[in-house]
Amino acid sequence: MDIGLAVGGAFLSSALNVLFDRLTPQAVLSDAENKQASNQFVSQWLNELQDAVDSAENLMEQVNYEVLRLKVEDANGKNLTVVPIVGMGGVGSQYFLELRSRSLFERVPESEWKPEGFLMHDLVNDLARIASSKLCIRLEENKGSHMLEQSRHMSYSMGEGDDFEQLKPLYKLQQLRTLLLIDTDYSPPLTKRVLHNILPRLTSLRSLSLSNSWIVELPDVLFIKLKLLRFLDLSRVLIEKLPDSICVLYNLETLLLSHCSNLKELPLQMEKLINLRHLDVSNTFSLKMLLHLSKLKSLQVLVGAKLLVGGHGGLRMEDLGELHNLYGSLSILELQNVVDRREALKANFWEKNHVDKLSLEWTSLSFLELVKLSIDSLPALGQLPSLKFLFIRRMHRITEVTEEFYGSSSSGKHFNSLEKLEFEDMPEWKQWHVLGSGEFPILENLSIENCPKLIGKLPENLCSLTELSISRCPELNLETPLFNEAELFTSQLKGMKHIVDLYIVGCNSLTSLPFSILPSTLKTITISRCQKLKLDPPVGEMSYCHMFLERLKLHECVSIDDISSELVPKACKLNISSCHNITSFSIPTVTERLFIFGCHNLSVACGGSQMTYLGIVYCDKLKWLPERMQELLPSLKELELLDCPEIESFPEGGMPFNLQQLRIGNCKKLVNGRKEWRLHRLPCLRKLVIEHDGSDEEIEHWELPCSIQRFEVSNLKTLSTQLLKSLTSLEDLRIGNLPQIQSMLEEGLPSSLSHLTSLQSLSIFSCINSSLFPFPPPSPS
Repeated sequence: MDIGLAVGGAFLSSALNVLFDRLTPQAVLSDAENKQASNQFVSQWLNELQDAVDSAENLMEQVNYEVLRLKVEDANGKNLTVVPIVGMGGVGSQYFLELRSRSLFERVPESEWKPEGFLMHDLVNDLARIASSKLCIRLEENKGSHMLEQSRHMSYSMGEGDDFEQLKPLYKLQQLRTLLLIDTDYSPPLTKRVLHNILPRLTSLRSLSLSNSWIVELPDVLFIKLKLLRFLDLSRVLIEKLPDSICVLYNLETLLLSHCSNLKELPLQMEKLINLRHLDVSNTFSLKMLLHLSKLKSLQVLVGAKLLVGGHGGLRMEDLGELHNLYGSLSILELQNVVDRREALKANFWEKNHVDKLSLEWTSLSFLELVKLSIDSLPALGQLPSLKFLFIRRMHRITEVTEEFYGSSSSGKHFNSLEKLEFEDMPEWKQWHVLGSGEFPILENLSIENCPKLIGKLPENLCSLTELSISRCPELNLETPLFNEAELFTSQLKGMKHIVDLYIVGCNSLTSLPFSILPSTLKTITISRCQKLKLDPPVGEMSYCHMFLERLKLHECVSIDDISSELVPKACKLNISSCHNITSFSIPTVTERLFIFGCHNLSVACGGSQMTYLGIVYCDKLKWLPERMQELLPSLKELELLDCPEIESFPEGGMPFNLQQLRIGNCKKLVNGRKEWRLHRLPCLRKLVIEHDGSDEEIEHWELPCSIQRFEVSNLKTLSTQLLKSLTSLEDLRIGNLPQIQSMLEEGLPSSLSHLTSLQSLSIFSCINSSLFPFPPPSPS
């Protein structure tokens, strides 16, 4: 595959300048002009040399443009030396490969925010800038300078002033070849006078960048006289449409429109851009479709295309087949117009070597019609060598994923670049035919959701898989022979050398989990709605493989009745919800966070010494918290107990000294015994929340630590004003539905708040007779 570079490199520019000086092309050409009349070989040589000089000049224009861009980005504090790769191809690729072979560039891997690129050494970069300093300048640094008249490549960083006055010097620069208007964070919109009166005068421009400029409309007069323009960057501007005059740019080779989120349509006469080679319309979400693409005969690279097929004004499938140089994302719309499978083959998907994301869309309004069209097989997507993400959803007629899905067996490995594969809502899908020949070599994420009839096996040797999710696939047999005989699923799991997360949802056939074969890379297991699953602790040699698990989540697994700490001894996070038959379990020593929800038969829970958070919700039969919590849970900082009506008291000896947050809600017996909580012994307690049902017993004397900063209480019968006075560190007080509020007011609640010098927020809600509160209340001093 040809790769070029968006930044050819300032070093390359200086090298070519030296080469031009040595060749003195104009002198050579002048001498040849005098001799060509008498010598036909000189005449032929002259024509070839002229073409070569023109090509070299074109290359230098692009290189100098990028050198200037680097200067501008450096002034704005950006990292200049990262050089992104695009598909320019041609001479640029050859020079780039030559520079790379001499170690002038080093590869920079792709990151979340930047594409793959190359790093130029600072010394080389500085040398290149010095060599090009006379030709490439920044306007804001050279106002009134004689260098303006010599410059051919210029940039200007838009500031807060009048851009028209700042750009007036451009009137005299008829020789200018490159202009970059750089938008800063505080730049105002580009004025109409600049767009109407200054830019159209620069008739020698070859490269113009208005990227990121605050422009909502481009005047038609802008491009009429810029007929030499070869490179135009309008990415990230706010325009809704391009002026028709852009179609007179017969020499235009590159047009960048990426991230023009408001752009709705392109001019109807785009086919007049006979030299257009590179068109980028990626992330133009409002752009309806691309018309007349087949008429752009010089187009070599199309990035982010959104194509409509069939119907009025749409492409034919054979037109799509002729577009060989599609890059990046490709969206094909209105596929319900393709009624013949043989017609679909004309799209030649196997030739789209540079597509890395493919979206196939059928209009929702014709969904039923799609079923009637009997679309019962998937195309040979496995032959797209750059495809990274594939989502297949709501294909209601597909019953099998056959060998056709992978493509020709002679083409080597299939789905070479695929990283994420999802099947969702496939109600009739029954069989997945697996080749077993190394397909999906770098697949990281596999998700199968709501495929109720799917049976059989998954692909084997998914050595790069990090996340596996199976949800609502009740017929996918994970019992026999997948687990009990360990013939299929065992080999599949062993082949997953990089798997980190395992999700299994709604697989009723799953009865046990084979800890003996779990890869050591596995960190998280999530199992939900597996009604027959039981968990038995591993024994003997089997105990090694589960030592790496860090997180275990179980939801609605009703056959599990006990969880042993030996099951996942290294799990730092446990989440158990709606496992109704669990009666008890012990917590591993290293567990830091434990959340239990809706385990109605749970009666005993033992703790771990490193636990910092414990949450227990809707456990109707739980009576006791772990004994000696002060000793066994020394690291506990947050405790939540909600809707556990049978808990009568905290353990003897009190709560852990390091407890910082305590929330108790609808625990009737526990709240009624709050006098025995001994919370005043907790020096670190910062937040206390008590939610009750109003049935508590009246308690006059109740001690709380002065360290509390946030106190929320609702539905209690009594709350002493003396208690509030003791909370000297209180910052936030919230009182709700407190019948006693009237008597508290009579006792002087507002005046007692004056002792709370740290109080910042006071909320009283749903309290009868709260109107007795004087308004406004006294402000805390």
